[in-house]
Amino acid sequence: LLGVPLQGKKITLSEGDRESRRADRQRRTTVGSGGSMADCLLDDLDDLSDVAEEDGDESPPLEDGAPSGADRGDPYGHADEGKPSSAGLKPRPRLLDDPGLRAHLSSIRAACDNGKSGSKEDDDHQHTLILSTNKHLLAISHEIHRTHLDLCRLYNPKFPELEDLITDPYQYRAAIGILQNEMDVTKKNEELNAILSSNQIITISVAGSTTSGRPLTDEEMRQVNETCTYLDQLKSTQAELSTFVESNMESWAPSVCALIGPSLAAQLFASTGGLGELSKIPACNLQLIGKNKSTSASRGGMATNARSQHAGYLMECELVQRCPNYLKMKAMKAVAGKLALAARTDHVNCEAGRARSAAVGRKFHGELMAKFNKWEEPDKAQSVKALPNCEAPTFMRDQVCDAAELDGSHTFSPPHTPGLILHSRNAVGESASADSRSGSRKQK
Repeated sequence: LLGVPLQGKKITLSEGDRESRRADRQRRTTVGSGGSMADCLLDDLDDLSDVAEEDGDESPPLEDGAPSGADRGDPYGHADEGKPSSAGLKPRPRLLDDPGLRAHLSSIRAACDNGKSGSKEDDDHQHTLILSTNKHLLAISHEIHRTHLDLCRLYNPKFPELEDLITDPYQYRAAIGILQNEMDVTKKNEELNAILSSNQIITISVAGSTTSGRPLTDEEMRQVNETCTYLDQLKSTQAELSTFVESNMESWAPSVCALIGPSLAAQLFASTGGLGELSKIPACNLQLIGKNKSTSASRGGMATNARSQHAGYLMECELVQRCPNYLKMKAMKAVAGKLALAARTDHVNCEAGRARSAAVGRKFHGELMAKFNKWEEPDKAQSVKALPNCEAPTFMRDQVCDAAELDGSHTFSPPHTPGLILHSRNAVGESASADSRSGSRKQK
């Protein structure tokens, strides 16, 4: 309206123009307040322009060779357009490089080569090795989880949806080893068929065709492959330690092994940290050790294994697997209760120095077998019983009729006593007439 540009641009005025504007404002002020609205608006704009110029003059000039706004890392600049969004992960200390773990692996290999001598010192040494192995197995499981997260972060720029579709760390690593930097997932369907189900392959193909990912650079792909190799090394080390624990499990926790088997006992010990820690866990929590992680993909039916979300390692027990599907959860709860008792029995015997025996585990195993067989038995058929005879003896009918005559409440009679019906009707009629006479008297 006033011809003043208001696009937010900074207007630079000379010193003479500033003095003339100040003089005009002072003249309008001394004349009086009879100026128009346009004059007041011009005064406000002049004040704003003066303040902006003073602020701009206070900013120090850039020195020669100083970086500009974009060069100083301006978040709105475009100086970093050519760089990738993530430069990778910072290197962190790896568990396999730990000297303690390396020394423990050497001790295990030496113990396996020497064999068992049966002496007390050898048993104590084996017990110490098993305790240390359980601690290292627990640390390796945590390291596998962290390495899986690192691998997901490294491969997310290429295929961010794959992390939710494949939750198992080893299957995720195997899928990455097959896909690599290929953007067309359908070209790898035949190779993926060896590690994934058909439903998973279809879902991954659809997600790969609509993904927002980009091809990885050579440096990023090198980091992905190094992380995959490290995960394979962790898996092989975990398998070596688990094999050592399984081979010595029957002599260390015989009741637990007799109940659920040495392989499953080793998995439980590796997850909890040892026999002492396992004996402190209640039965309601034992059945959840090793359960699957619940994700949107698993809730939608895309879980990488068939184990229930509310069941752990005990679902793989031989006692539970022999039961039909509708009894497996009930059987797992029963096995968990007996396992808690067996673990406490072995732990008490070990701490007290008593001889360890598998008698308790075998007893519990037999009881559970008998119970599960009883559950599977079909219901007993109902025995066929003869219906009661409708024709009662004559002396019983005579007794009923005599009692009805004395009581006066029996309104029917057997066919052979017609006099009773007449007597009953007369009694009913007399009672009805008596009631009518009493009612008429009350009305009067």
